[in-house]
Amino acid sequence: GISLHPMVIMSASEHFTRHRAQAAPGSPLRVFGCLLGTLSGRNVDIANSFELKVSVKEDGTYAIDTEFLKSRLEDYKKVFKDYDALGWYSTVVGQEALESDLALHRQMCEVTESPMYLVLDPVPPAGMQDLPITIYESEVAIVNDNPTIVLSKVSFKMDSVDSERISVDHVAHISSAGDGPETGALVSHLAGQQSAIKMLSDRIQIKSLCNSLPAVNMGTSAKFTEDFLSDYNDTLLVSYLSSITQGTGVVNDVVDKFQTAYDKHTRRRGIF
Repeated sequence: GISLHPMVIMSASEHFTRHRAQAAPGSPLRVFGCLLGTLSGRNVDIANSFELKVSVKEDGTYAIDTEFLKSRLEDYKKVFKDYDALGWYSTVVGQEALESDLALHRQMCEVTESPMYLVLDPVPPAGMQDLPITIYESEVAIVNDNPTIVLSKVSFKMDSVDSERISVDHVAHISSAGDGPETGALVSHLAGQQSAIKMLSDRIQIKSLCNSLPAVNMGTSAKFTEDFLSDYNDTLLVSYLSSITQGTGVVNDVVDKFQTAYDKHTRRRGIF
């Protein structure tokens, strides 16, 4: 039988959500990844996954970067020695494999002999109770007297280890408790990130506006030079007048203080 772990579903969902948030408007909203796990006889255990690099050809079809795939598999084998590549996943609205997916499936056959294909519907219908997931396996059918690889749906069951159950339970509590402390901390963190991004955006707009102003060279325009020097001289004149005014005020204060002191001294001499 086929066992699917929650870690695969959460990784694929997070992959799609992140891609949708970062993608440019109008770009394709499909993500692709490699399925990892163990194979023992006819028992398949899909336990983990990682993202794939996929390019879009001129005809609109996809192609897997096999060099990146093989490199990532080697890295995973160093940590998870029992894990092998079991297949691949992608997101498809409608939860059904597309005809163009067969080309990618054939590429995965170069890595693993009989790859599984997991389809995740990122936009399931409202009120849907089952998981929006379909798993396919490879079969060889005779089409027009030629052996051809076709995709056939298979059933699966959910399985998990203790660490996954703890993670899923934690996520479920955060989702159900909208006013819990975890949610409050997350909201505060996201609000801080939003404020920082808004401030950065404002600064970038100001800088862009300043950069869009034409560079002015004083030597290229006689009219600009004349006007600039006139305004500059007027500013200096105002500054000088302000300094003279302040100096005059100080002198007046000194004269007033001197007259006051002189008058007091004259009265004292007149008494005696």
